[in-house]
Amino acid sequence: MFTLYDYQQEALDNAIDNISKSPDDARGRFVLPTGGGKTLLESQILQWQFDNNSKHGIHVVLAPRIMLGNQLLSEYKQFLGKEGFRAIAFHSGEHTAEDGVKWKEEATTQPHKVLEAYENAKKLNQQLVVFSTYHSCGKLDGIEFDTKLADEAQYCVAENFNDAYRSVSARVSLTFTATERHTASASGFGLNNVDLYGERWFYISPDELIAKGRIVPPRLHIAHIETPEDGKSVVSQVIEIAREQVTLTQQTLDFSKVLFAMNGTDDVKSIEDNVSKLRNEFPTHDVFTITSRSGALVNGKTVKRKEFMSQLKDCENALIFHYDILSEGIDVDGITGVAIMRNMSLSKLLQTIGRAVRLYKPDPSKKPQAWISVPVVNGNEDDMARIAFVIRTLRNGGFDISKEDVYETKGERHEAEDEDMEDAFDAKNKFSKLFDIEKILHEIENDEFWVRVQETKSADDKFGMFFEEA
Repeated sequence: MFTLYDYQQEALDNAIDNISKSPDDARGRFVLPTGGGKTLLESQILQWQFDNNSKHGIHVVLAPRIMLGNQLLSEYKQFLGKEGFRAIAFHSGEHTAEDGVKWKEEATTQPHKVLEAYENAKKLNQQLVVFSTYHSCGKLDGIEFDTKLADEAQYCVAENFNDAYRSVSARVSLTFTATERHTASASGFGLNNVDLYGERWFYISPDELIAKGRIVPPRLHIAHIETPEDGKSVVSQVIEIAREQVTLTQQTLDFSKVLFAMNGTDDVKSIEDNVSKLRNEFPTHDVFTITSRSGALVNGKTVKRKEFMSQLKDCENALIFHYDILSEGIDVDGITGVAIMRNMSLSKLLQTIGRAVRLYKPDPSKKPQAWISVPVVNGNEDDMARIAFVIRTLRNGGFDISKEDVYETKGERHEAEDEDMEDAFDAKNKFSKLFDIEKILHEIENDEFWVRVQETKSADDKFGMFFEEA
């Protein structure tokens, strides 16, 4: 039996109230930051559907990737019990049944296999849950589901995935995400299309979860990397950032797991080609790399993805490199920090940062923050712009970051003047003259102020805001 936190219970109550009002045509949206227990909430809503609103006895859970779909299947079994429902994985990937399960989950892209599994479930008086990807679910057109749960629903904004989502018919359709993506038109593909996705039934901000002690605040680490050359190789940059991340993390923890969001598969390949160099620099750390091109490798040796995730979960120290596989939804245990090595969309950036803000469950006090490293090589203006974007994204995503939450380090060859400043964690902080953090934050806060003014309808309220600002 799993106990829900107060906000999860509120979200579940909202779901029950709204579904009860319209049990045959209910649509709603849930927005919870990464680390907020979204999957547990999904499973409890599904359990309520099993018990109270099941006409057909068949349900579907959608995910953007095969790896996430299989992860959700495993977590639902954990939350609802292995005998609580039957399942079938509707995608093209390999799936092997776990020991102790009396039935086998079959991975298929053939709709008739789903119908066969459905008939078998009905004979045993059990509910069937189909775990599918957005890429494959369009083939399920024609099946009338009781429940459709869309995980990482920001993917529905893509035209091809949106068409697939629309084609899956269900009496209750719910979306779940940490980062809702909207479109300019309220009738478009965005999650603000109320006719398609329904009203927002629940929202909680990251700052609220931080205040409740459910996630930790992010802290931005600007890594100034200076060299008289045109620039350091990606491997050299990674080594400098990893060294800082390990040092910063081990002030409170005796281990570190750093996730690097790389600037393409070629950069990950560079890491794969230099694993021995990284192991020499960090002998206590294992090196994990994963791309769609080269597959999953641990310390340069190819392993199956299931083994990759298992070793990553069990190891104490890790440097993890990916391009676009581990950012959204994939649960990576024990991440202490991330390094942003490329430009990202707002949603992907927030999802990547979300990998690190989870609590250290054995002793939450030992992980007071999550480190978010961004390199600035030779004062590069594009890198500076990325810093500003990261700060804007954090603030737009509900993290109230200020200059006290920014920490800068610089390479040995950096000779610009700097000034000491006590930061929020009682450590000496070096603020470079190359990067005016106060100016950036001031510009961002000005932008936020004008947005609030624009959204305020009352003239009296507008006047009051200007008076307060002054």
